Amino acid sequence: MKNVIFAGALAALAGTASAGVIASTSFENAMVDGQYVDTGDAATDHDLVNNAGQSVVDFIADGTEMGFDAYYRNTRNDVGLTDGDFVGATSFTGTVGSYTDGVQGYEMQDADGTMGMSFDTVNFAGAWSVSLDLFVQTTGWETDDSIHIWAEVDGGSTVDILNTIGSDVNDLGIEGAWMSLNLDLSAYTTATLFVELESNSGSESIYLDNVSFRAVPTPGAVALLGLGGLVGARRRR
Repeated sequence: MKNVIFAGALAALAGTASAGVIASTSFENAMVDGQYVDTGDAATDHDLVNNAGQSVVDFIADGTEMGFDAYYRNTRNDVGLTDGDFVGATSFTGTVGSYTDGVQGYEMQDADGTMGMSFDTVNFAGAWSVSLDLFVQTTGWETDDSIHIWAEVDGGSTVDILNTIGSDVNDLGIEGAWMSLNLDLSAYTTATLFVELESNSGSESIYLDNVSFRAVPTPGAVALLGLGGLVGARRRR
């Protein structure tokens, strides 16, 4: 069995509560509607497109929330998402209870193959990070199911955030509660976030929320801000 790769997952990003947001989405502006039915060929890998009257799987950045694009890969020679599945933007809380930021999130489930998504590429020079909240439904996952979350950085290299490939999700202690995943991107200047789920059951679901790329203040900058406040207070006296 392979070891699950967590690259800083589950660790809180200390000292960044006031860090500047570079790009983010909590899926609040993405339309939630009916069950999604893929009109593509399940035998071939292809991009997923939004369908009228169905929850959106793709979203174009609107100046408030960053964009994302979904795709399907044929990894099981099955029906894929052509049979209708509850994927894409969602406000369903029957599994998660509530979302970590707002009233909507993004769901992947029962892909009968692999469903994935990429977020808009973000560019930044300095100390920065990407974080997201993930909920993994408690169910009887099989060893050929997997969750893979990673960043493609600086034009091609990849850095895993969560990778369960080769492991049994049931053995990892990640089901049934929201968890925050984080990756330090300070060594890079561009990053694209990817999320993939390979599964074949309606109960094998993951939910995403609160995706955020943030600038991280350096310790020196934080200290300087504190000193500036102290000096200002002394002058006022």
